[in-house]
Amino acid sequence: MLENPEYTLPVRARYGEAGTDGKIRLGALANWFQEAAGHNASALGFGDERLFAEGKTWILTRLTLRIRDLPAPGDEVRVRTWPAKLEHLGHRGYEVYDAAGRRLVAAVSAWTVMDLSTRRLTSLPEHLAAMYPVKTLPCIPFPSRTIPRLREGVRSANVLVRRDDLDINGHVNNARYLGWLLECLPWKPGESLMPSLLDVTFRAECFPGDALVSQCVPLPDESDPSVPDDFPAAPHGLLHVLRRADSGDDVCRAVTRWLERPDLA
Repeated sequence: MLENPEYTLPVRARYGEAGTDGKIRLGALANWFQEAAGHNASALGFGDERLFAEGKTWILTRLTLRIRDLPAPGDEVRVRTWPAKLEHLGHRGYEVYDAAGRRLVAAVSAWTVMDLSTRRLTSLPEHLAAMYPVKTLPCIPFPSRTIPRLREGVRSANVLVRRDDLDINGHVNNARYLGWLLECLPWKPGESLMPSLLDVTFRAECFPGDALVSQCVPLPDESDPSVPDDFPAAPHGLLHVLRRADSGDDVCRAVTRWLERPDLA
């Protein structure tokens, strides 16, 4: 087992990863995290290639992003990741640093294992769990124990799942959901606000042809005691849901919080 359980992925932000505000999309950021986590897990002995050999795969169940700023195309950043505690779920931390060493993003994720033949959740095989580091590193906490259910949104947008949205596990990749959750924003991305928090829980798989509805409602202004000291508190909040159009079953739920863009203040 490696003595140092962390891994750093150097990244140069690309033009095609940016949105209308000139900053990297949240989905691109999630892809960086997946890439770094995959390399780290493989180096430690419990990567996807080991799970695939046993007909299993890692599944992301929750992801929280704390954002101070997002890179722009051409920016060179470092994506740091490490395994945190392994209990019922495997937890993983992330940080993104710019060229000057400033922490731009802090994140935490929770993972479980899925059997690829039954599409049901299962446990990490014991011989792979034994590879997990004993001395793990801490990461930021999730903002809450759970994300509440949204009964009915005040804004709505339709989403149709395409074949191009699928990943190596045969279902919609988690990074796709981040963009879909923001389809119903009450303002145009890049208009005056930037994301400060995205906290999303993934509840079900999706496949090509599935019709989804993205909805959101405003949240009241409230304090957030879990904000890291070097990140600003964000006053504007939204509760989101992505659900199936036919059954109404939730596919994922999220909370976002937004700040006034300093360049437009």
